[in-house]
Amino acid sequence: MSRDTDFNLLDDPWIIVLGPDGRERPVSILGLFDDASDLVAIGGEVPTQSFAVLRLLLAFLHRAIDGPRDTDEWKTLWQAKELPLSEIRRYADRVRHRFGLFDARSPFFQVPDLHTGKNEVSGLEKIVADVPNGEPYFTTRSASSLKRIDAAEAARWLVHVHAFDPSGIKSGAVGDPMVKSGKGYPIGVGWSGQLGAVWPESGSLRETLLLNLIAQDVANYVRIGGPDDLPPWERAVDDARGQQEPPRPPRGAIDLYTWQTRRVRLAGDRDGVTGVVLANGDRIVPQNRQGDEPHTAWRHSEAQSSKHKTVVYMPRGHDPERSVWRGLAALLPSVSSHRVSRSGAPQRFLAPGVLNWVAELVAEGVLPENYKPRLRVCGAAYGAQNATYAEIVADVLPLPVMLLREDRPAAGQTAESAVASAENVARLLAHLAENLAQAAGALPDSRPGARSDSGPADRAREALFSTLDAPYRSWLGELTPESDLTAALARWQSTLLTRSRPLADALVTAAPPAAWTGRTIRGRLVTVALARVWFDAALRTTLPLAHPTVPDKALVETTR
Repeated sequence: MSRDTDFNLLDDPWIIVLGPDGRERPVSILGLFDDASDLVAIGGEVPTQSFAVLRLLLAFLHRAIDGPRDTDEWKTLWQAKELPLSEIRRYADRVRHRFGLFDARSPFFQVPDLHTGKNEVSGLEKIVADVPNGEPYFTTRSASSLKRIDAAEAARWLVHVHAFDPSGIKSGAVGDPMVKSGKGYPIGVGWSGQLGAVWPESGSLRETLLLNLIAQDVANYVRIGGPDDLPPWERAVDDARGQQEPPRPPRGAIDLYTWQTRRVRLAGDRDGVTGVVLANGDRIVPQNRQGDEPHTAWRHSEAQSSKHKTVVYMPRGHDPERSVWRGLAALLPSVSSHRVSRSGAPQRFLAPGVLNWVAELVAEGVLPENYKPRLRVCGAAYGAQNATYAEIVADVLPLPVMLLREDRPAAGQTAESAVASAENVARLLAHLAENLAQAAGALPDSRPGARSDSGPADRAREALFSTLDAPYRSWLGELTPESDLTAALARWQSTLLTRSRPLADALVTAAPPAAWTGRTIRGRLVTVALARVWFDAALRTTLPLAHPTVPDKALVETTR
């Protein structure tokens, strides 16, 4: 196919970007690099799409400059007014033949002759993530819009499907020895779909790319840019064979940024794409990839550690039911260090490598301590057997970089303490709701430590977090290197006090008459009045900086 009839991702617009005027427009890869200083962010049909495209661009940029090798090289890039365009264009000329979307011999991110035994081609719902697979009525798209999409949109979904495709049975590609009875049996979701994606984002797309462009000399928390850490466009074109057992380990971060989870062939041409062949590709297991994957936090898994007879960390995904700030401690290097604890016990969490990188830039004086990028997160939550999309998570949080520094952990610990205080107040409010429900007649759970009635408790807990969401983000964003951290924590505890008391009042007001008379539960009388006294006493203990006096210990004991 000639260059006139092909669609080349380096030259043809396909990436959705946001300009400073708030308008979206498509650009090519080279167009994005050219204008990166004047662009704000990468967009797309869904938030996970922008993350997948960002990582593709990072892989390209790392290879174009063969670096940065160290902090000094990175500092030179940061201080420049634009990206190193001459190096980028030289590299683009070298690899341009691998970026044709419909190239006959090496179509981008595809297998040129991929086919099934019956030459079936699936509908576009197989790769378009905003159409739930098998649930076409739960989408804003019309049925006709899925019959054909333009080449630019097809390119975006192609990048996305490798990163986030659900598990489940795929087309059985001819030539794949793992196919059985014409079917490709599940190998898991795309690599990025296994992550709780986290990345720093700044005022311009140039700065965002550079903040995520980790130097090669930081192998203590991420391995990137080695001689075999190559993207697919610098390797031989894949054939239909998926990864054999055992699956190969990743060769570095660039390899993971562009991991080929599927084997794909788009059916169409520059004028439009009408279908897709989607088969299994390279399987990857998530255990202990923290040395290669910088865009997620990691959690210690006792179950996996026991199974593998070694310390195992797994990617820490995002909970769709929780705002990102509630899990902030796992994201901060100042709290969740990659270093071995003094006791030798595994750390509960490991912070994302990219945030360790930003912390290092601050510690070395390359970035100022008062610098405040945003922390962007996204992730996919999957349905039964991980075979469908259930929900896409997206959030953003102000990120004063002073929170990240391991050598000055006080700010990060203050932010963590503020979250812990919020969790404790939510627990107290939930306990008040349980006591009121029991006073009105709800039966307590006989199991030790179990909640008696999770409905009222859960509603009370979530009501508090809903009212705290905006205040916490505002409080966090106001922290500066000059902040009095004790005074800042006192302000937050005062916010918790003023936000929780009206919710407690509402619970008391809604209690039925029977709750005022109360009942004896496990040998103790529980009434509305007593439940409120216990709540207020425990609140004074939990929020000492918001109360000038010490609570009555006897009252606190009755709440335990």
